[in-house]
Amino acid sequence: MPVPLRRFSQNWLANDELAVALVRSMEPQSGDHFLEIGGGEGRMTRALLQHDVRVTTIEVDTRCCETLEALARNSAGKLSVIHGDVLEYDPPASSGPELRFVGNLPYAIASPIMRWTVKHHKIVSDAYYMVPIDIAKRILAPAGSSERALLSVLVGWFFDGKMIRRLGPGAFRPEPKIKSAFVRLQPHEPPACTARQQHCQTVVQGSFAHRRKTLLNSLRQSGWQRDEIERAFATIGIDMGARAEALRVIQFARLAEELPELIQ
Repeated sequence: MPVPLRRFSQNWLANDELAVALVRSMEPQSGDHFLEIGGGEGRMTRALLQHDVRVTTIEVDTRCCETLEALARNSAGKLSVIHGDVLEYDPPASSGPELRFVGNLPYAIASPIMRWTVKHHKIVSDAYYMVPIDIAKRILAPAGSSERALLSVLVGWFFDGKMIRRLGPGAFRPEPKIKSAFVRLQPHEPPACTARQQHCQTVVQGSFAHRRKTLLNSLRQSGWQRDEIERAFATIGIDMGARAEALRVIQFARLAEELPELIQ
């Protein structure tokens, strides 16, 4: 049995009972297809395979892949193993949201995996992720919260978030120095917006690029002219002294429509 490695930011679930409980909270249905990010030693994988579902697991660690492939050989075709980095993986194109994403995310790359999930939002039926508690709070932070950040808006553009369960360090091995949370992302219709999605993301990133500054000054330092920003604020009804964390997703959508695209 492999041991967790720091270079892969591995903190595995400490026991099978916890994995079973987490999977039960996802309410697997017959015929579901789960895309598991980071199969690790296979606790969550085995818990999923107790149900009438298909599982595709992505794992970068060769040692773990050997364990998972042995499990796949005895799964009656229910488990497929992909050896690779999830951030470089492009799921197959789909006509709709058909995949249920799940994973005990490597904490060092939890935020990039969240952005990767946003990138592939069209194929996500729902997502259940184990993440550091501070990332969970960021994802769930409403407009006006001091914890609201870039990730809050990028995820909130396409998903509603909910905290399913909090877990202490003792739920993992080795024990991390931080608390964790199991969160659910449920897709919703994004705000209607005539701006290109790339421009929308550029506006959101520019808004949060200078957290100590007002939204107006952050956008100025990100490349827009003051008069452009002031006209956009006046049209939308944003206070000139507002900060990025005060805005709702729909307001960022309107802001993207009003601000011109930056010339790269």
